[in-house]
Amino acid sequence: MRSQSRSKRRVGVVLMPIAMALRGAAFRCEVMAGNRLGTGGRQVGTSGTGSGTSGAPRWAMPLVALLLLLKGVVDAESIADRTPELATWQPYTLELTSAAFFMALLWPLWRLSRRLRPPRLAWPVAAAAHLALLPLLVLLHAAWLDASRRLLFAAHGRAYRFDWTADQLLFEARKDVLTLVALLALGWLFDRLFAPAAPTAVRSDLPPFRLAIKDGGRTLFLAAEEISHASTAGNYVELATVHGPLLHRVTMAALADELAPHGFVRIHRAHLVRAAAVRSIASEGSGDFRVMLADGTSLPGSRRYRAGLASRQ
Repeated sequence: MRSQSRSKRRVGVVLMPIAMALRGAAFRCEVMAGNRLGTGGRQVGTSGTGSGTSGAPRWAMPLVALLLLLKGVVDAESIADRTPELATWQPYTLELTSAAFFMALLWPLWRLSRRLRPPRLAWPVAAAAHLALLPLLVLLHAAWLDASRRLLFAAHGRAYRFDWTADQLLFEARKDVLTLVALLALGWLFDRLFAPAAPTAVRSDLPPFRLAIKDGGRTLFLAAEEISHASTAGNYVELATVHGPLLHRVTMAALADELAPHGFVRIHRAHLVRAAAVRSIASEGSGDFRVMLADGTSLPGSRRYRAGLASRQ
């Protein structure tokens, strides 16, 4: 029981500063992401998400790093229980130096792997490129273990020498390859699960927008630029056009929905304007406002619609 209690205390002593460090790192990541994205908190780019060019969310990397860290702690505790004659710091030094390497490797590994996947490369070439990475990463891991453990052991007044024999390197390689394959698979899985939806292609062969207006025995087809604003008129909507005022039998809500993709915004329950035709906006004390159009027309605006107009300016 005392052995289990000491083991739990050791885990607590190690995990507490680690958890605080991870929390600080996560906060710094969010701050840096916020600086890149601006006040809106969402990056506009090819991905359409806040995770850059990849589909993996920002929390994916800290999560995997935490799992690597916990695995290192569990392995260190296992060594400590099997070899109680070792000083407490030794198992943690041996295991956490290895965990630190893979935690530091996550970002460049995932970034490089994205460049070596289809559709950039054909599947056979992509597989060969990933396989070629493994021996190099295994040797880098061994060099890191040798250097970092030498320093940490020296800090405790002890000597350390990494075994560079072929048998030891093969032993390390078997473990490293499994870990690296798992990390690569997780990166691919996160990218697939959280990949942004592909933008809908805009067909260039579609005819330009025209609003069909019946005027007596004829039908006019008006481009959006030929309309400056619209106002309710009983069961109709009166359109102010370059051809003069025209009545259109439609509800204001339906017309607003039809014209919204073409630069029109509602400013009042009775008025709709083309945002590009607005020359000035004057605020009124009640929170309402008044819009002056380029042709000199003045229209009232309701405060409930002001945000929509501001987003188009």
